Amino acid sequence: MTPTRGFATLLLAAVAQPAAAERIAIPFAPPVGQQLAYDIDQHRPIAGQESRFSAHRTVRFERVGDGYQLYAVLRSLDSDASDAAAASFRAALTPLIGVEMRFYLDSQGKIIALDDDEAVWSAVEHGLETMMAQFAPDTPRHRAAQSVRTLFDGLARDGRLALLAGEYQPLFLFAASEVEDGANGRGVRTMAGSPLGRPVPVEGVLTLQGRAADGLSLTETLAGPGVDVQMHYNVSPVTGLVTRQGRTLTVGTRTLSEERVLRPAP
Repeated sequence: MTPTRGFATLLLAAVAQPAAAERIAIPFAPPVGQQLAYDIDQHRPIAGQESRFSAHRTVRFERVGDGYQLYAVLRSLDSDASDAAAASFRAALTPLIGVEMRFYLDSQGKIIALDDDEAVWSAVEHGLETMMAQFAPDTPRHRAAQSVRTLFDGLARDGRLALLAGEYQPLFLFAASEVEDGANGRGVRTMAGSPLGRPVPVEGVLTLQGRAADGLSLTETLAGPGVDVQMHYNVSPVTGLVTRQGRTLTVGTRTLSEERVLRPAP
């Protein structure tokens, strides 16, 4: 091979190679001292009718060491479902209304502990007992509360933390990480939960759809045994928090849709 032909061959090979996907760093720098509203709205079919389930929370971050403390309070619940259809939803969450939880987050956005967790758990159990006392034993609300109490009784300390932190950890899904700005996206494996009754493994692709000053737009298309999931995220490039998350989960003929929104409190 002559030097000229060798150079030409190398040049053609370089041109033929696809450009490497740009890696975009996402920080973890939540706003400190600012009250935020965190709303979750879910729509799912019950007894042939689509019903809405909503929860309104407030959160606030404070700096602690090399991480943060998250102050979180469930403020209210709402649903247009019948009492029987909403019984489990209310039984699981009503005891948490008004209970302030102070979670510790590490520098990567992972919830690692709950301050004064025994007192928090006692308040939750007391709230559940108070709620159960309001309903006769043969009513749907009482039976649902009894099921929740059985679940609570079986949880170890780490299980309690996972349960209480479960609705907040999704805010930090992309914190202190990277995403790829490439057409092929990135492979994802995870577990799909509610309303399946048990976690189901799903896998698919995470793709960056757009970049703007106020957010990164990402989508996930996932599938597993009998289930399809579509996820949409808006992530702040400044704080690293998920400011909006949309989920559509389909199991057979049933479809659940959910939206989570984080915004400054009014």
